[in-house]
Amino acid sequence: MLRFPVGDSHVHPDCSIDAEGSLRQFCEQALTVSLQQITFTTHYEITPAGRDKYGYFVLDGQRHEANPDSVKRYVDQVRAVGREFFPLGLKVLCGLEIGWHESIHDRLVRELPGFDLDLVIGSVHELGGVHFSAGAEGPDFFKTHSLDEWISEYFAAAEQIARSGLFNLLGHLDVYKRNALPVYGEKVKEAYRPYLPPLFRAMIEHDLALEVNTSGIRHGVGEYYPSMAIINEARRTGVTIAALGSDAHRPDQLALDFETALQLVYELLPRPLEDGREY
Repeated sequence: MLRFPVGDSHVHPDCSIDAEGSLRQFCEQALTVSLQQITFTTHYEITPAGRDKYGYFVLDGQRHEANPDSVKRYVDQVRAVGREFFPLGLKVLCGLEIGWHESIHDRLVRELPGFDLDLVIGSVHELGGVHFSAGAEGPDFFKTHSLDEWISEYFAAAEQIARSGLFNLLGHLDVYKRNALPVYGEKVKEAYRPYLPPLFRAMIEHDLALEVNTSGIRHGVGEYYPSMAIINEARRTGVTIAALGSDAHRPDQLALDFETALQLVYELLPRPLEDGREY
């Protein structure tokens, strides 16, 4: 079986309120599919639209409000599992995926330095006060709004993520396709074009990298987040493509479609040195 030379950098264990499978179950699956590395990125949803429904951690079977204490308990649990699986050949890293809203900027400035994290993903999950990326809210939002009513808001929020300087990765860019494609059709796949140059300039200026997220395959979109057109434009512009993630919410979704994705995201593959070794 192929031993992936990169890890899965976007993974939700059952610490996330919307996920299934324990940290250990994910690690066992990682070994089964021959991953060398896994990064847990439990949701940290503290935005106005997300916190009531998604603003929790599940720790030891109990629901806890998403706050610094629960983050630190989560980190401790990941580190403990990491020590257990490292001798077995799996490197376990700890991160968060944070749903962005400009109102949480100051809170994150205070909190993030106190968290022992390897990776922080910033993602746009809400539009017009609606958490559009999951649940029934998403389809209903797009059915009641024209494309022009929200697309600039989405990219403005992504640009805020870049300019905040708080994140390592921009998560699943153009994830709106998941629920918007059935409403607007193929034109939604081209809607990014006017907004990409300022976003990419901000990402380069503030050293924010782009992830390639394969969950669009299991969502039925037929392509990744972002699309290959956006990935190639990122390359042309000079945006760093730094991670490959499945956005798994169950162990059986881990490393989804990585066999194909690794051929497309060649930046992440080890390159040979002159003496034949790899780095």
